[in-house]
Amino acid sequence: MFTLAVPAAQVAPPLDPAANLSAWQQFPGISLAWDVAHGQAGAEATSAHVATDGKFLYVRFDAVQHEPVIATQQSNDTVTGGSNTNGGIAYSDDAVWVDLWPTGAGGFQYQFEANPNGTHNEASTENAAFAPQWESHGRSNGAGYTVTMAIPLTVVHGAHTGAWRMQFVRYVRSTGALNVWSYDSAQTNPDDASRAGTVTIPLVARPPLPSPRVGVYGLGDIASPSAGGSTSRVGADFSVPVTQTASFFGTLHPDYSNVELDQQSIAPTVFPRTFSEVRPFFTQASNFYGFNCDVCNGFRTLLYTPAIPTPSQGYAFEGKQGNFGLTGFDAIGDDRNDSAAAFNFTSDDTHWNVTFNHVMADLPGLVDDSNGGSASWFNGKYLSAYIDYSRENGTDVLDQSQNEWIDGGGGWSNQHFALYGSMRKVGSDFDPVDGFDSHPGIAGYALYSARDWSFNPNSFLSSAGVSVFLDRYQGVAYGQAQSDNQVLVDLLTKNTIDLQLYSGSDYWRFGTALTPISQNGGFSITYHSGMQNNVNNFPTHGASSTPTSISYSTGRYGDGRLDTWFRSSTMRVGEKGSLTLTVDNTAQWFDGLAPDNVQWFDSLAYSYQIDRNSSFAIGLRRVIGTPPQPNGGGDCLGTCSNVSVAYHLRLKREELYLAYGDPNTLITVPQAIFKIIFYLGSQKGT
Repeated sequence: MFTLAVPAAQVAPPLDPAANLSAWQQFPGISLAWDVAHGQAGAEATSAHVATDGKFLYVRFDAVQHEPVIATQQSNDTVTGGSNTNGGIAYSDDAVWVDLWPTGAGGFQYQFEANPNGTHNEASTENAAFAPQWESHGRSNGAGYTVTMAIPLTVVHGAHTGAWRMQFVRYVRSTGALNVWSYDSAQTNPDDASRAGTVTIPLVARPPLPSPRVGVYGLGDIASPSAGGSTSRVGADFSVPVTQTASFFGTLHPDYSNVELDQQSIAPTVFPRTFSEVRPFFTQASNFYGFNCDVCNGFRTLLYTPAIPTPSQGYAFEGKQGNFGLTGFDAIGDDRNDSAAAFNFTSDDTHWNVTFNHVMADLPGLVDDSNGGSASWFNGKYLSAYIDYSRENGTDVLDQSQNEWIDGGGGWSNQHFALYGSMRKVGSDFDPVDGFDSHPGIAGYALYSARDWSFNPNSFLSSAGVSVFLDRYQGVAYGQAQSDNQVLVDLLTKNTIDLQLYSGSDYWRFGTALTPISQNGGFSITYHSGMQNNVNNFPTHGASSTPTSISYSTGRYGDGRLDTWFRSSTMRVGEKGSLTLTVDNTAQWFDGLAPDNVQWFDSLAYSYQIDRNSSFAIGLRRVIGTPPQPNGGGDCLGTCSNVSVAYHLRLKREELYLAYGDPNTLITVPQAIFKIIFYLGSQKGT
């Protein structure tokens, strides 16, 4: 076990990364010596120094780097790719970060990361909206770079004197290396709490409870009658700590007008489309819910909050105490009430995790009640296993013998090889109102295996991988209901050209007919990107901020052949701007005299990172034509166009949004929005 006693600093160390290292050498230094991505000693030296004055945790990283230093992000809190917890700056840039578990491996995790120019991001497993103010600086030099951090302990729930779990990580964009301080040779995840070191914090100057938080917003909306007309309104989100690691929180007259993610696509799929949750009331404590799933082609869960309409008010509780976690919410809307609760347990060594979920929807003429439990086990090295069980009762459940979901599986993996399998049975009446089930009424198995190889960094071929996937599912009637097969070969060169070749087939039963829905033959080639490591799901090279890619997929789809092209390129426009062009199309050629289905997706997006606290973006998108059948290619028929513009300014206690349109709709919403949020008490997401 790696240990570190953090010294008490009488005077804060200098945060200027150009300052001489001697000012930090009075504090203990540690080495990030092990590369978990490749399972070997780190190729380049990385050191970190740590100290605290009880108010801040001070960290300095010094990284030796012979490859060109990559630091393209200029605005803080920009989600572009991401480390394990937050999806932030890594993996598009070189980056360093600190993981904190103040109450132990089973408690909340906090992560603070920065790239070589000091641009930063942060995350917490307690709240997906975690975004407090903190300080980071960075500077490149001829031998590498230096990053300094000052992390306020007031934003870390459960901060106390004594033992914490802590990890220090460095990511090298050019080689895919993930160097860590505390490790064992079997480790593949840099943010694994069970492998984190034990750090002793000598003092924490903070009150017994965190301060309450209130976010008050005011909004002005100038819109056409078709978009609901002009209006103004106010509302608030709030959080009141009950203990150091538990809070009561809620929302009153919530507004979610600033939808930040463009989630539109014409990618063919027979599965109902899923969307990422962006509403703050539902993102807080979202990590408490959910189940395990290995080798999943499709998606099912008791709680899928995008299915819940925006409530008029909501109240919730979440917290952790030792190895136990508890959360619950009640969302009150027009003529409906949606509620959920979850309880979980994580063992001290994180090898065992047990979760129980309850979800209920009460609508006029319909009541739906779902309950489930999940248990997972990991031996700390290579082996893992899980089992899930859920049951739904309610108005729409007509056959009590078809209201269950049973799922179990496991596997073996290390840095370069993986083998996983699972078996599942889903009743035809299992389809929770507030959940998501992509394919009820099936029973069968799925298998997945992958192998990759890493080569000399100076050789033309940097890495290679091959993966195989298959599943077979029987239906309640008519025999086989779903069948999928795929073989994928992935080659990555040292100049970050990624070539993927794949082949396979997919079948899905519509009514009594087992219908081909194959798109598993084809290729993709990407420049300035990298393949996801097929074995442990961490990049050997992460996607850069300026990738250019083209892919082609083909296969038998319904009563014809479907060809799909995806083309996209992102380029830098000056130091702070970027332009992304996308041209996709699907073409379904039928065997008979039926007219062919052809659809195009064109988009142009420009973003400008004005400074560390503000950004501007504009997006243009158009969908034209007819999607493939059956059940393919989105919801647009004919022509759908969208224009959206957004400006965001983040200050210490305020946020300002100016926006036109909505990037999450198919057709432009004719509205202009002005929104300002004031944070009183604790900071955003804490």
